[in-house]
Amino acid sequence: MEQLFDAIKLRGHLRMQLMDLSGEVLRTLDFDNLCVTQGRSWVLGQLQSVNLITSQVLNYIAVGSGGAAPTTADTALGNEVTRLIVGTWVTSTLTANPPSWQAQALLTTNVANTTLSEVGIFNSSAVGTMLGHQTFSSFVKATSNTLGISYTISG
Repeated sequence: MEQLFDAIKLRGHLRMQLMDLSGEVLRTLDFDNLCVTQGRSWVLGQLQSVNLITSQVLNYIAVGSGGAAPTTADTALGNEVTRLIVGTWVTSTLTANPPSWQAQALLTTNVANTTLSEVGIFNSSAVGTMLGHQTFSSFVKATSNTLGISYTISG
């Protein structure tokens, strides 16, 4: 008898848009994201009642200025600058093939005005479990800019 195997592979994708005060896009970054071991373990734990943590959902996006390449062993950003609660969820694609959801956050003109080079998604406002981490070519976010982040996870 032939055995059938199925796998769920989490994939992360990020889109970041740096905008001026009028909303004009100055820079767009699109890149795939590394889903780290700690985060994949946390997701699997949510599938059964023993480890289910209903009080902690992936509700926070953090940005930082660390430059070290992400690894699957990461549990935090290299140098976190700020962490924001997700402002918008897009879940209409959960029934697509492959299913996905998207978390969106906006860094306003008074948030994270410094050189940025990394991003991650977490289940807590401080420390917590990181699902994904990615670094990118650094850029400066200034008070004359907003930064929109769309974080898509598909399986």
